[in-house]
Amino acid sequence: MDLKQLGYFIAIVEEGSISAAAKQLHISQPPLSAQLRRLEEELGVPLIERGPRRVTPTEAGRALYRQAKRLLLLADAARDEVTQLAGGVRGTLRLGVISSCGPTLFTPAFEAFCGRYPELRFEMREGNTYELLELLRTGAIEVAVLRTPFPAEGLDCRAVAPEPLAAVARPGLFAGLGPDPLSPRQLAGLPLAYYRRFEALLEGVFRRGEAPLRARCVVDDARTALAWAQAGLAVALVPRSAVALCPSALEVRGIAAPELVTSVTVATRRTAPLSAGAKAFIELFPAHGAPAEGRGEK
Repeated sequence: MDLKQLGYFIAIVEEGSISAAAKQLHISQPPLSAQLRRLEEELGVPLIERGPRRVTPTEAGRALYRQAKRLLLLADAARDEVTQLAGGVRGTLRLGVISSCGPTLFTPAFEAFCGRYPELRFEMREGNTYELLELLRTGAIEVAVLRTPFPAEGLDCRAVAPEPLAAVARPGLFAGLGPDPLSPRQLAGLPLAYYRRFEALLEGVFRRGEAPLRARCVVDDARTALAWAQAGLAVALVPRSAVALCPSALEVRGIAAPELVTSVTVATRRTAPLSAGAKAFIELFPAHGAPAEGRGEK
């Protein structure tokens, strides 16, 4: 069993058929089928159940698929580290990012970084904070750009951009509520759209302000909350920088609750060695203290 065989097996599982995998790998189907048979013979178990149109992994096949993915990631990391030691920052940086990190990531400093290391390739995965945490903990990505709150056990975290939550709505929806900032009591009379992970924090703030928290929509992504605001269906409670994700003009109000703060945070696994590219990337961001942890939920 070698890395090339494992790569072939991963392609078969992910493509769902040997013919599709062969096309994706740019090889003919008979040698790929032969490699699969040799792998099954070596391990002594069937790895694939062959159906009329698709193939599916057996229980043993699913176990091999998980381990094969990890092995190939480790092999890539080893190759990148050796290459970087020989010739500086190059190879591939496996990076996970949340949708609302754009104003933090795409800065003149990052533009200069890319110009300084032209041989560094980025393999980016996008998702919400909890999806990226899972990818980070399994080693599928090396660095994650997340947003607090999240459980940070076993991670090294650098909070790089603390910012308050803001209330965002179509112009006119805040009419008659008075000047900035709005209190929880003023917001309590409006339909709200907010991150699921912020719910416990918001409930505490509204409770202390003796105001009910009225959710019209609970979401996992700033873009979804802003879509509700753009449609005039709710007031979005989002990080202030996330307003840039909305293509149309919206009215933005502050919230009179200083504890409603979130931070874009760069995180890595504490026990995982970092590539030269990852180390250089992390140093792009000045630290603003440790991130707040929160149990939250998806």
